[in-house]
Amino acid sequence: MNPTIVQLGEMRVAGLKIRTTNEAECGANGKIGPLWHRYYEQGYPARTPGQKEPGVVYGVYSDYASDEQGAYSLLVGVEVEAGGELSAELTVKTIPAATYAVFTTRVGPMVEIIQEAWARIWAWAQESGVKRTFVSDFERYDGVRCADPNQAQVDIYVAIEQK
Repeated sequence: MNPTIVQLGEMRVAGLKIRTTNEAECGANGKIGPLWHRYYEQGYPARTPGQKEPGVVYGVYSDYASDEQGAYSLLVGVEVEAGGELSAELTVKTIPAATYAVFTTRVGPMVEIIQEAWARIWAWAQESGVKRTFVSDFERYDGVRCADPNQAQVDIYVAIEQK
């Protein structure tokens, strides 16, 4: 799973947010699954105004305490236009312009391919010598490749130092 390197401008994502750790997510009381469930169950993808790309949902990892071993925030949401009115329960996160290593998962069951991809990304970061910035990383779920959660394919963007 070799990444493509891209540069992206600033993005603004609005959605629901939690704080967790990878260690906590390995246990029975993980917060990520319930966050995604709540986001879809309460209809946020359809009712968030000012969407730039309807049908595209992001999982944004940010506010890292240190690295993948520490606490971080996860916001599940959609990219929105600047200045739009949003409901009070939504958090807005601005993802800064950055250089990203983009990894595309294989096609398969959503949870399985995401866990597998992150394990490979962590190994790649250790072996490649490329430094992650831990400013923000995100998963991009488009409505076409993720329409069937059992046959999904996702792009994962990992912020890296520019050389």
